[in-house]
Amino acid sequence: MVDQKKEIRRHIRDQFQHTAPAKRYRERNYIYQQLFRSSLWKESAVIALTMSTRNEIDTMPVIKQAWQEGKQTVVPRADPAEESMTFYHISSFQKTRQEFAGIWEPEPDPEAFVPPSSFDFIIVPGMAFDKEKYRIGFGGGYYDRFLQTVDAPTCALLYSFQLFDRIPHEPHDIPLDFLCTWEGIL
Repeated sequence: MVDQKKEIRRHIRDQFQHTAPAKRYRERNYIYQQLFRSSLWKESAVIALTMSTRNEIDTMPVIKQAWQEGKQTVVPRADPAEESMTFYHISSFQKTRQEFAGIWEPEPDPEAFVPPSSFDFIIVPGMAFDKEKYRIGFGGGYYDRFLQTVDAPTCALLYSFQLFDRIPHEPHDIPLDFLCTWEGIL
């Protein structure tokens, strides 16, 4: 199964490199529209999400839209020693820096800490997803462990090339609640 996941990750990275930027840009804008029109978005005051990396849909416009609408955005900071994440409220990109695995993370300000019980909605990153809403992440298992502890609805933003009929998953994997594609919320 590990080899299958590695092959799927490699395939997705190739898709990101070889899909025309204009095509990805168009599809991404439809995905944003689907997200911002959804009741998941409209009914949420506290939204948890990561600051995207190269092989993901750009979450910076999502964060900016949340700020414009007065929503609180919380972003994780990884603790590699504990293999866990702690979330902090951000109101400016200036309070973030590139940290673990090259991911932009918030400064660890105790006054900005937000417990997961306060989240209304969680946008979960990943490389590949299937129609049962299982995901293949980036290989660290951080979100797999985290998702076992939360109750807020979960959703991923994904390009069409990231959606498979079925991907390998293990008994401890937790499917997401929703997938947001250019065609709509699944």
